[in-house]
This record gives sequence, structure tokens and C-alpha cells, in this order.
Amino acid sequence: MTNILSATPEGGFDLGHGMMMPDAAILRDGRVAADSFWSVAQHAAERDAIYRRCWLYMVRAEDLPKPGDYVVRDVEICGVSVLIVRGKDDVLRAFHNVCRHRGMPVADGPCGKAEAFRCPYHSWTFRLDGSLKAIPNQRCFPSLDADDLGLVPIEIDVFAGFVFINLDPQPAFSLRAFLGGIAPLLETTTLVPFTHRDSLSYEVSANWKAGLDPQYEGYHVGTVHALTIREISVTPANPFSEFRKMAFAGPHAAGWSQGNPGWRPRAERLVQSFAVQTMGALAGRVAGEGYPSAETPASLAIFPNFMIHPGAGGWFTQQHWPLTAQSHRWTAHYYYHAPVTASERLAIAQATTFARDSGMEDFMVMARQQKGLASGATESFYYGEAEMLPRHRAAVIRSVLNGAQANMRSAA
Repeated sequence: MTNILSATPEGGFDLGHGMMMPDAAILRDGRVAADSFWSVAQHAAERDAIYRRCWLYMVRAEDLPKPGDYVVRDVEICGVSVLIVRGKDDVLRAFHNVCRHRGMPVADGPCGKAEAFRCPYHSWTFRLDGSLKAIPNQRCFPSLDADDLGLVPIEIDVFAGFVFINLDPQPAFSLRAFLGGIAPLLETTTLVPFTHRDSLSYEVSANWKAGLDPQYEGYHVGTVHALTIREISVTPANPFSEFRKMAFAGPHAAGWSQGNPGWRPRAERLVQSFAVQTMGALAGRVAGEGYPSAETPASLAIFPNFMIHPGAGGWFTQQHWPLTAQSHRWTAHYYYHAPVTASERLAIAQATTFARDSGMEDFMVMARQQKGLASGATESFYYGEAEMLPRHRAAVIRSVLNGAQANMRSAA
């Protein structure tokens, strides 16, 4: 994995298939095969070469503050339910959410608190450290060794408060090595001051990469977001909302936006005006607590599907989880300064609603795009030079799949 943050996207990386470079042809002209967004074979290849190999973001460490606090996260493309729990020794652990008796999930999601995990089928019970605590009527299992029947562990690690797991029983690289040159940027994205969280989740009728695309570029903003964020992002000097700077580190990337510093809500938009003024006052009241600097990226993309969007009044994280070759699940978390007054609570609710509305604009476009690509009318589509972040991601995925396929052939 590269440890260099570069202004160009050609840096090498290793995701467990050997050192490789992003696909040169895609980087050069931005041309991508249309079936990469609907092919069942590619979906399966991405599952095996990417989602079963890469470190995947799950949750913030502070979301599990006390022993017994747990979350359940499904990696649906892999058919895996992940149980993450803080033990009595204060250690975070991850397990397959599967009873060793007959395969029943032992914990219900999305979150909870437990002294132990009792299977709802036959009451096999597991401690917070995953070890098997009790088997009802154990004499009926004379040949079983309880010490060998704990919950199956999953590799877990934490960086800057972000909790990642790896479904490979023996990961080819550590989390720190996986993050490489993007790690210093991730360290600056502290969410600690933002203790209030809203969450959204939707199933989208589009490939997961189609879901990520509009988060990686501003080219679509003037067209798709005419009713929401266009006037916030588009200026006469930057009519296509291009990033003012981009950087790449292995499979990861970051973009610094220009925005519209002169934007103010229209007077007739009373709720938005109220929310903007209140959010500004809320951010000012806690000035110095987590403000992003001028060098903090507007979009930080952690391969394969995790994005962070910092802001002075709050931070927004999102993931696009593959379901099928033509559908995915979008999950988003919005972190804000804790509200004190009713006005601040209302302003935060409006901010999340506004983000939801702009997201729905993207989702409607994605679903229509998916139908067009899956029709077979075109063999390819294109990312322009202002769309270098999604172009880079496509080049990384193509190289990873080619490398994994080559390794399979050589091993045969």
C-alpha cells in the first residue's frame, strides 16, 4: 500500500492480490465498461476480491462506550452479519453473528446492550468475549469441547475512532497499511465535538458504484440539484462545481471543494433561513471545537465504499453497500454539535431533511441511469477529467479484478 498522498492518481497499491497500479486505460480516457454496473459476474468478483479482502468501516468507537454495548452490521454482498461488542475488559471485538449450534443469529440489530448473547433458538449462551458460556442439557453433546465453540471472530481494528473489520480470516495487510497515505487526513476528521447524530438509510435501485459516483464529483450539481444545493455550490467562476484540489493515496482519494462563499438563503425560504442562522450560531457557540481547517477535504473517500464530508456545523458520513448487481443500500450518519434549545433541535432536523432531499435527487437519477446502462444500448460510458475521483475508483477496481483473476489462473 502506498504511503504517499499524491496530486495524481497513478499511485500503486496492494489489496492482497499483489502490488498493482490503477488501470492505465481508464485513467487515460475515462472509458468504463457499462456492464461493470450490472454484470452478475462482476458483482461476484467484487465480492470476493474487494469486500472479502478490504477493511470495511462499521461504526464509531464512541457509539459503543460501555461494556456490553453492541451493534450488528450486515455486509449483505457477502451474506455476513457482523456483531461488534465492547467487552468487560473495554476491548472492542467483532464476531460472526452466528450461533455455533445451528447457525442462528445470537444478537438482534441494529444496536443494543447485553450481559451475554443468548441464542433465541436453543439458548446457547456466549460471553461478551465470544466464548461459549452455557449449553442447556449439555450431556446430550458428550463429544463437544465448549472451548472450541465460541463465536467465530472477525478481524477488527480502530483508527482515529473509526472502527473497521476485515472478513479475511488472515488479512494481507493491517488497517494502518490499508489506509496508507490517506491516514493523516482521516486523523484530522475528528468527530468528538459532534455528539448529536441523525441517521438515514435507503435501498436504491442502482449499482453501488452508481451510488458513489455523485458523491465523488460536482459536475452533476447544477443539473440534478437545482432545487437544493446548486446555489450553495455553483458560482459564475466555478459553474460545474469542480474540486479546487484532488489527492490520491493508493485506492483512496480526497477532494477539496470551492463552494459559494457568498451564498445566503433566499428571504422567502423562511425555514432554511432560520436553520442556517441557527446552525451558524450553534457552530459559533462552540468555536474551536472541531472546526475543519482550510486544508480539510470536503470529501474523503476510503475504498471501497466509505465517505466522510466535514463541515463546521457538522459532519456527514455515508456508505453504499452492494445488495445485488443492480441495487445497493445507502446508509448515512449526520453528526452535529449537541443542541441545547428547541430552535437548535429544529435547525438540526431541517439540516438532516435538506440532506435527505438532496440525496433523493441523486437516487432518482441513479435508478434511471441504471435502467439505461442495463438496457445494453451502450457498451461503455465516460468519466471526464473533472470526474477524476470516480475515474480513479473505476481504474482501481478494474486492476483489482484483473489481478485477482490472474492469481486464480496461476494457482490453478
